[in-house]
Amino acid sequence: MKLTNKITIALFSVLFLIILTSCEDKKDDLPESAILSGTVTFIGDWPTEGTVYLSIQTAWPPTTAPYSAITITAGDITDGHYEYSFTDVAFNTYPAITVSWLDPNDSNPATNQHTIGAQGGTVQAYFMDAVTVTVDAENATKTDLDITADFSSLLVP
Repeated sequence: MKLTNKITIALFSVLFLIILTSCEDKKDDLPESAILSGTVTFIGDWPTEGTVYLSIQTAWPPTTAPYSAITITAGDITDGHYEYSFTDVAFNTYPAITVSWLDPNDSNPATNQHTIGAQGGTVQAYFMDAVTVTVDAENATKTDLDITADFSSLLVP
């Protein structure tokens, strides 16, 4: 074999290896976690006591602690709205994103949390019609997960 043929083969081999190793794997570009965001619209009077939570639920109705929760105060509200964003959310299916009020006068964990809103859910259905949210590498960002939270729906004595 001629020297020029050997050099040509060697150059093509090196060029092939450079091209092969420089190609990006699209899987490396996929996110490792999700972002869930939206707006909570509050209706009614903010309670004078208790704590308001925005939560990503792992079970609905809740039987375990939520995946993640944010405490909301009256000072966080602008014109009746609260803009939220959960970041670094693990890929999974979440049966509900809810807003609830913790009654400070009820020490029973089975009865002291009152749901006042759920993404896609209605008071008439006791929020059992909340919309499930699924996030994965191909669908990692969910926006406009809006919730209406109605303090007048509180049914506490």
